[in-house]
Amino acid sequence: LLLWIEGSVSPQEIRDRITQDDTFRTSILCWLESCHKGEYSLSSENQIGARINERKKQGKHDSFDIMESAEKEATEGTYRDPATTLPERPPIARDEQSVGMWYQKMCREVDEIVYLSNRHDKKHRKGCLKGQPAYCKARFPRETRNETEVDPDTGAIRFKKGEAWINTYNVVLSYVLRCNSDVTCLLSGTQVRAVVAYVTDYVTKCPLKTYKIFEVVKMI
Repeated sequence: LLLWIEGSVSPQEIRDRITQDDTFRTSILCWLESCHKGEYSLSSENQIGARINERKKQGKHDSFDIMESAEKEATEGTYRDPATTLPERPPIARDEQSVGMWYQKMCREVDEIVYLSNRHDKKHRKGCLKGQPAYCKARFPRETRNETEVDPDTGAIRFKKGEAWINTYNVVLSYVLRCNSDVTCLLSGTQVRAVVAYVTDYVTKCPLKTYKIFEVVKMI
């Protein structure tokens, strides 16, 4: 998913204004930080893990019926992976209290989605290590920082990130898609070209190696 904001200034113009205009820098950093984040919204990783484990202990269902499982979750406290459920729509009543309660619930659920799907294996057991000395292809663990930093000379932005083992994500997007995601802002022409090339390569890649294809053709 690649979003381009129509009418926006170029990445270089953004960098120039960030270094020259304090008001612009404050506004755009606030907006960018609202677009994606690198830490959980409401709880720590340990708290989320403990909460999920406790709910799993309360009871397990063995039904494959989605509606029946959802009812058991609500009435008996059994745990269901949020990736297997549909998101709850916003309240019809749009008063501040109703929306606030729904948003808190959404953030709590997104914390669990991110915990279950966005975390990288700390032991690198999924084939992500390569090279000598071995390094992680997915670049984990990521560098963490307490505040978003701007290089005063180049305008490069290094975003706040509280968790080293998760991708950056957007709360609403994770709530809707309910799966692993990696959300970032592309603030240079190089980044834009690299992501376009990566996405194109990813969606067009062949699932089989070339020599495997030839072996199948020969067999047929």
